Amino acid sequence: MTKARWLAERRSDPWHRKAKEEGYPSRAAYKLIHIQQKYRVIRRGDLVVDLGSWPGGMLSVESQTVGPEGLVVAVDLREPAFKAENVVFLQMDVNDAEAPFAILSALGNRRCDVLISDVSPRFTGVRDVDVFNQLMLGIRALEISDVVLRRGGNLVIKFFECEELPRIERRLRGSFRFLKRVITPPTLRKNSSELFLVGIGKLAERVSDGLAELVR
Repeated sequence: MTKARWLAERRSDPWHRKAKEEGYPSRAAYKLIHIQQKYRVIRRGDLVVDLGSWPGGMLSVESQTVGPEGLVVAVDLREPAFKAENVVFLQMDVNDAEAPFAILSALGNRRCDVLISDVSPRFTGVRDVDVFNQLMLGIRALEISDVVLRRGGNLVIKFFECEELPRIERRLRGSFRFLKRVITPPTLRKNSSELFLVGIGKLAERVSDGLAELVR
């Protein structure tokens, strides 16, 4: 897809227009709102980690939901447009080996209640490559969750539909009290294979062991 075509589709997207009218930094806000309404993954006072926080659509919903009693640690290479007193921004690559420990430090060496990953790869336009890169970012988010997400915590991670994903789901079902794949309303558009895995109630200390080898 050319940049001109992408911009044209973006301008015609009703969710993009709705976000602009209602003051959200991006349409991603409605993805999290949908998940929150169905599963209440975030509660007031929670500690939340947001991977891939730019431009801040989900971040704005997280900040509003946790309230002044809570804290959101946002991680991205680009600083989000959204800012709030209960948001701490870490400018770094999620693939950085130090990322989990920097996040833990920003949390005051407390484990978070919720980890949300909407991080995306740099798209090449080659579908198989882009899908695989998104898959590996999802696994990286799970690796980070092993360090920063408490037992009993919740997670929301973006993937693209692919043949490897059911293998990951089967493995994760034993690590969470409840695991569900969710397609959010802003994603229901032609040619989109985006979905989120929502895990409620982390049971295992580590959930990512062996997942990278499972899909290679």
